Amino acid sequence: MRLLDKKVRKVVLVNPNFITKSITDTFTIPALGLEYLAAYITDIVDVILIDAKVRNLNVNEIMEEIDEFKPDLVGISCCYTIGVNFALRIAQESKERNYLVVMGGWHPTFAENEIISYSFIDVVVRGEGEITFRELIQNNELESIKGITYKINGHIYRNPDRPLIKDLNTLPLPASQLRSKNSYFQIFQLPFDVIETSRGCPHKCTFCNIHLFNRGKYRMKSAERVVHELKIISQQKRHTNVFIVDDNFTANMKRVEKICDLLIEQGIKLDLTCQSRIDVIKKHPEVIKKMAKAGFWLFFLGIESFNQDSLNDIQKKVQLKDIFEAIRIIHENNIVIIGSLLVGSRLDEKEGDIDVTIKVVKKLGIDFPLYSVMTPLPGTKFREMLIEKDYLLTYNWSEYNFTTAVNRLDNLSKEKLEQLLSKAYYYGYFKRGWMKTIFRLFKNKGFRFLLNPRSVNAVRDFANFFFNIRRMKDGFDSESTESITHKIKTFQG
Repeated sequence: MRLLDKKVRKVVLVNPNFITKSITDTFTIPALGLEYLAAYITDIVDVILIDAKVRNLNVNEIMEEIDEFKPDLVGISCCYTIGVNFALRIAQESKERNYLVVMGGWHPTFAENEIISYSFIDVVVRGEGEITFRELIQNNELESIKGITYKINGHIYRNPDRPLIKDLNTLPLPASQLRSKNSYFQIFQLPFDVIETSRGCPHKCTFCNIHLFNRGKYRMKSAERVVHELKIISQQKRHTNVFIVDDNFTANMKRVEKICDLLIEQGIKLDLTCQSRIDVIKKHPEVIKKMAKAGFWLFFLGIESFNQDSLNDIQKKVQLKDIFEAIRIIHENNIVIIGSLLVGSRLDEKEGDIDVTIKVVKKLGIDFPLYSVMTPLPGTKFREMLIEKDYLLTYNWSEYNFTTAVNRLDNLSKEKLEQLLSKAYYYGYFKRGWMKTIFRLFKNKGFRFLLNPRSVNAVRDFANFFFNIRRMKDGFDSESTESITHKIKTFQG
């Protein structure tokens, strides 16, 4: 059976809008996954990309653009669980207009049975989508396409998994030409572009499903391919900042060092940001020094906890002493740290554990702590543990935003987890010194950042986020900003 009895000629790809209530809501970065997907099909169909997240579009606005294009097929990505209900609304509206509806991404991969059960979903693409989606667009027999779950006359069929792409160097360049001309891509109001240099992670943390999505594999583009892509970005001169979106860019430090050597040799000047684990930093301080020389100025660092029992429980496989040493090494090289930290990271966690984390964050001078309530995402071991203990409080995916607690723990209620999150943010941003962070920002960005008018927007974004956290905790919705500010000042204790 085929999806259509005619040739597929026009395709719309949609990145849904969603709100997580985190400071990252203010970031606007390209939908790189959909750009890769589009790059695989632009030679056989007309395709447009609607990035509702970056452009802050509602469902009606999205449907207006879809209807104007009149596609044969609407492809909807859902890589964040918090966005699935929004994605489903787009799917339902699209089906009412008789468009074929295909959904893929992280959440549909781990919740395929739920997603395909909706009458308005025709096909779920599981795992990597490039090759699978191309075969769907070519209108191949559904039975022959690996990596899909689909319906025929109300019956659900699940085809075998598609093998992972072995050589990422064979991927075409993402179809960045499909980006909206009116979109401003930024992190902390600094203009950013993005690049993917690897897929997967060799580790198996209990709160994460990255290793499951990539079936335990870690695959890399070659250093030469990475530098080629970075050179293209540098020649465009539209963005000097580049965020490497890899979940674990530093998993192979030999490759990282080679990338740095090539960037330095070729004189490619970019301000680079990446995500990194802790353990490799202590083992390779010389590579961190070279990364700073090559243009790396900001690390998203997966710290998670300053309690060794918690680290062990989430299978982080990191020692506390390694965390302290890693932060010292990074700061020695004047690299700014955004540190990811979890509230409620083990079943028997106590309030005192968060108090310790708050004190250590301040002592170590983590530039921008990024706290979240540990959230039981589909497919994770943490979710299985909570279900077994009957600690999961809701199956409403709209609440899985990393600031709303959707579970309880042995010693901490949902309300207490949210209060501790608020407390951690308060001490992380309002009861601390800023001079060293400002110096590191100045060292890396100079007056370009500190005197940039958009820096005011970055400060505003932080303030709004903090006020939102306080409202969530204490029910301040009806109160004035002045009243909230007063309560912030008297929050201690």
